[in-house]
Order: sequence, then structure tokens, then C-alpha cells
Amino acid sequence: IAFKGTKTLNRIQSIVFDAAYYTNENLLISAPTGAGKTNIAMLTVLREIRQNIDDSGIVRRDQFKVIYVAPMKALAAEMVRNFGTRLQPLGITVKELTGDMQLTKSEIQNTQMIVTTPEKWDVVTR
Repeated sequence: IAFKGTKTLNRIQSIVFDAAYYTNENLLISAPTGAGKTNIAMLTVLREIRQNIDDSGIVRRDQFKVIYVAPMKALAAEMVRNFGTRLQPLGITVKELTGDMQLTKSEIQNTQMIVTTPEKWDVVTR
């Protein structure tokens, strides 16, 4: 569902697929713009979601949070749209937490994926 319209992964995505989708290993992906890094991030998000599906196939949305740190606010907003659209069919809520966008405690509790900037994440986690 999250890869609707994608027929195959590209070379870099294929190389890191096993590590991104099947392990909790740290990954550092250095590739040019347009190389598919967002899809690699999506693989890791799907891994986390998959680890939180109960025996009846229901995603336990209250059992996990994904934090995506984007380098700047404009990219954070773009990633919220991208991930939000792709994860909505799974019932996953994606919200932006930046200098421009604040979240209440309730919104944070009801959100499975938070997209933020380094500066905002630094302030929030101090």
C-alpha cells in the first residue's frame, strides 16, 4: 500500500532493502537528490509498523512512534504530505513538529509519525 504504483526498487533501495526492512541496524544513506532515500526511510517505517501488528492483523498504533528528522522546515512539510498520504491507508497519522507547527500532548499521543527539524527536536528533547 505504501509503495502503490512502484513496480520495482531502484539499485540503492535494493542494496539496502534487507537491512532497512528486516533489521534494526543503523543506516547511513549518502546518495544524490532523487536517488530514493525517502523510499528507504519508508522501508524502515514499514518495518516498525510490521513489528506492531497484533495476531488479528490490527496495527497497535499506541505502541510506537517514528521520528523523522528533516534538515529544514520546507522539507518537513513535504515529508508530512508524502508519508501521510502513503501511510493513511494503514491508519497511521503523520504530523509536523517544527517552529511553525506545534502539537498538543493529545496530538502527540495520537500521532504515530512525527516529522521534525533538528532544531525543534533538540528543544523538545532537552
